[in-house]
Formats: sequence, C-alpha cells, structure tokens
Amino acid sequence: MLLATACTLRAQSPAPAAQDTQKLKIETALLIENFRKGDREMQKLSGNVRLRQEDILIHCDSAIMNGDHAILKGGVVIEQGDTVKIFSDSTHYRADTKQADLLGNVVLENGVQQLFTSKMHYDAARKIADYQNGATMSNGQSRLKSRRGYYHVNEKEIFLQGDVLATDPDFTMRTDTMTFNTEAQMVRFVAPTLVSQRNSKVYTEGGFYDIQNDFASFDKSPQFIRDGERGYARKMRYNGTRKEYTLEGSAHVENDKKGEITDAEVIIYFEESETMRLKGDAHFRDSTRDIRGEDISYDSRNRNYQISGRGRVIDGDNIINADSIYYNDALGNGLATGRVEWVDTAGQFSVLTHRMVYNKKSDYLYAQGSYDGGESGRPLMKSVIDGDTLYMSAERLTSFKPDSVGEERRLLAYRDVRVYKSDLQASSDSLSFSTRDSIFWFYKIDQTPVIWSDTSQFSGDTIGMLLKNKKMDRIWLRQNSLVINSEDEILFNQIKGKHTTAYFRENEVRDMYVEGNGQAVYYALDDKGAYIGLYETTCSEMRLSFGNNKVEHVRFYVEPTGKFIPMRKAGKETKKLEGFFWETGRRPRSLSDL
Repeated sequence: MLLATACTLRAQSPAPAAQDTQKLKIETALLIENFRKGDREMQKLSGNVRLRQEDILIHCDSAIMNGDHAILKGGVVIEQGDTVKIFSDSTHYRADTKQADLLGNVVLENGVQQLFTSKMHYDAARKIADYQNGATMSNGQSRLKSRRGYYHVNEKEIFLQGDVLATDPDFTMRTDTMTFNTEAQMVRFVAPTLVSQRNSKVYTEGGFYDIQNDFASFDKSPQFIRDGERGYARKMRYNGTRKEYTLEGSAHVENDKKGEITDAEVIIYFEESETMRLKGDAHFRDSTRDIRGEDISYDSRNRNYQISGRGRVIDGDNIINADSIYYNDALGNGLATGRVEWVDTAGQFSVLTHRMVYNKKSDYLYAQGSYDGGESGRPLMKSVIDGDTLYMSAERLTSFKPDSVGEERRLLAYRDVRVYKSDLQASSDSLSFSTRDSIFWFYKIDQTPVIWSDTSQFSGDTIGMLLKNKKMDRIWLRQNSLVINSEDEILFNQIKGKHTTAYFRENEVRDMYVEGNGQAVYYALDDKGAYIGLYETTCSEMRLSFGNNKVEHVRFYVEPTGKFIPMRKAGKETKKLEGFFWETGRRPRSLSDL
C-alpha cells in the first residue's frame, strides 16, 4: 500500500518535523510527495528543488530522498563554498558521509578550472573528485585528458592515470601517470613521459614542469630530440624565460646537421645566442676539431670556443694542450696560454711555451715564454731526427706556411738560439727552417753561429744544415768558415776557408769541401794513435776525406802549398789559424742548458 501526501514549500517555510533530524535539509521544492516503500519512509521532491547541508547547496529538477540519501535527477548542480560547482544529469548523494556519485554530462568547476566526464565520484567531506571512465580538464588554455584521475579541490591538484594527454599552445605531453596543480600550473611526472614543444621532444621518467614560469626539471633518465640534435643526461632542466637548457650528469649531445658531438658532466645551452658551456671532463667534436677540457665555452653560431683550465684541441694536423685556449673562427685567430704544447703532426715537430698566438687560416704561430717558467722564459721546439729528439730554444719562435695551398712550413727563431741533440748542438743569434727542403739556417747578428758534433766545431757567418730522411746530411758554412776538431782540447785540427761544405754519413763527417782561401792545420797520427807531426796546407780549394773521425785523404786544387812539421818541432802548443776560437761556454751540454 502506498500512501502519498503532496504539499508546496517556499524557501522561507520551515521543513516538516520529519526533516529536523536529517543532515540534508530541504529548502525549496514545488511538490513534495511522501510515500512508503517497504518499511522505509521516503519523499519525492519535484520542481525547483533546493537542498542544503552545511556549506553544500544542491539544485535539481527532482529528488528521491531516503533519509540522508538522495537520488537527484535533471539539471543537478552541487555548490560547495564560493568556488566549487558540479553539474550532472543525475547524482546519488549520501549526506551521512558527504559522498556523491554523478552520471551523465558531469562538469566540475573550481574557479577557472573545468573537469568534464561522464561518471564521477565526489567526496564532499574531503573535497576530492575521482573518475574511472575518462575525463578532460581545461582552464581555457591548457587541457588534460586521462582514463582515471583524482582531483583534490582544496589543493587544486589532480592526479591522472592511464593514457594521459596534456595539450597547451606551447607544448603537448603524453604519459601514463602524472600530477597537475591547477593553481600553480605545476605538472609532476611520475612515469615515462613524452613532452613535445615546438621542434623538440623530451622523454623523462620523473620531474616537473612549471607551466606558468616556463621552467622544467627532468630528473630521471631524460632524453631529448631537437632540430636534428639529440641528447641525454642524468638530469635536465629547461628555463623558458632565459631560453636555457641544462644537462647534468654524464651529459651527451649529438647534432647530426652540424656533425657535432658534445660530452661533459654539465652542459648548458643558451638557445638565443646558440652558445654552450661545458663543465667537468668536457669534450666537444665537430667535422674539423676535437676539444677537451674541464670548462669549455662554445659559440656554435660563430664557431668560437674558449677553454678555461687545462685543455686540448686537435684541429687538422695541429694539437694544442694549454691551461687556457681561445679561438675565433671568423678571424681564424687563437690564443693559448699556460704550459702550452703545440704539435704539428704533419711536420712532426712540437713547441713548448707559455704563450702562443696562432692563426689557422695562415697557419701562423708565435710563441713566447717557457712552458714552466712563464713570460720571462724561453719557448722550446722539439723534433725527432734519426730516432733521436732535437730540441731548440730561443727568446721567440714563429712558424707559418708561406703558401696557403702548399705543404711547406717555415720556422723562425729569434735571439739566442740554442739547439741540443745527443750527438749535435748549435748556437746562433737567429734561425730559420723550412719543411720544403729540410734545411736549418743559422744567422749571425752579434755572435758567430756555431754547430758542434762530437769533437768537431763548425762556424761561419751563416750556417746551413740539411736533414735528409730525418738524418744529418750536410752542413754549409758561408763566409769565414772554420772547422775545428780536437780529441783532447789541447791540439786542434783546423780547416778554414771562405765557404765550406761538410758531408755526413751515419752522423759522422766523411767529406769536406773548402772553397776560397783554404787553409788546413791537422795533426797526423800513427797506427797506435800517437801524434807524429803537423800538416799545414794552403790552397784555394781542397777536399778532405775522413774516417773514424780522422783525416784519411786530402786533395788540393789550384797551386797548393804546404809542409809537414814533426812533433818535436811542432811543440806541445797547438798551431792556431787566424780567427781561431774554441767555444765551450755557449755549447749546450744538456736539455737544461736550453
């Protein structure tokens, strides 16, 4: 049996006594019908229904009420506080627990945020909404979609799961799980996520994105692809305000378009200026150079770089190690300072210095100061000759290629030039060397240039020294040539002339040709190596042959004159030709003398 009572209530009218114990109060309804269903007293409200529970106000077209439970239908609106509104086609509301299940075209509004779904559960006590059948959230600019989600209204934070898609005018984001704070516009990644922004894509498994401030931090296994460039690191950050990317922890970037590979502990890229800063075990490589150092700044637009702290650059045939290196590609100019080591792999020689200026386009370099002694020291050049290292030092060293298309390189040394090799030493005021003919030229400014080989001394106003196949081949003495040899530095063999050419085999003088005003003084030895006499010879031209560092044969040309003086008459003092000098102070005896 169904009993029904109908009445009309106004908003100001008190509710029936039966409602006083209920938590959900009836404020208005055009029609109220009371009826019994089984042993339950129920009510049906129709027309402009309005219900209230504390700060919760409910509007609908009709409602079936069973105590504190209500089934709401038609234009259902639940308002909570000043900001929360929830719209649905129908809702089951339990006032005892403040739980609502909403169906149909469900829309939750919280300020400018709107959540759209077809089915939602709302916990009004904790202000938490959740859905399991898919939903979209929008603030008018950004949109979020997912299969499941939990929206904490007070905190304005939504937790999304399952096929999550976030779209914004500036980016698109896909993931399986993430959280989003609608007020702070903060996205947190807690699962594999792909962020697409303009021409770039970022993959990460953890981190956050501050949409409002355009700042992102990708903290777990991040990777990116951007305009033919790809990279990864342990952590990545993006600052949209400064257009700055930061990769931290074993950072790696490759650019296929430019043929560039970059590695460092930290890589910072400034998008607007197209510059990079590499920190910690940094390595940059492109099609022409390989750069390593602790701190590298690189301008990819202008192809300029600077290394602060110890670094190395491999650029074509050249290798540079230094404490600081700067290079301007537009001008081709470079500057290296502090323990500079410059290696020419093509010419097979290197320079050690404190400060080096160089130009790649002209293959020019200028070295000053010593590797360890700073500005006041002397640069050092070294080259391997005949399996042994030849060292050369001077106050300044200059090298260049006179022809930009040729392979010839010239080396110039200025002021107090010193050369040391285990079997050869030299000293002069200045020097030049060309890889084209492999000839060293020693020049006189204040002091006569000198070359020493074993017990022999070669001098002249100008000296040429030819290397063939990295071995000593010959020496030219031009103007005031003088060759002196002595085993004991008491008696001296001497050969003097205007010009002299000495020919070497196996690093020993084997033939000598003297031109112009030739004079020779040499001591003859017997088979036991004892002195037997002195030969004095004068001739315009002469040729001498040597063996075991001794004169074995002499050939004279054009009216020679000469005499032999036995040792008892020659005396114990050596015979000295005019201009004789035996130099000991200038001769480098070791590498440290350079």
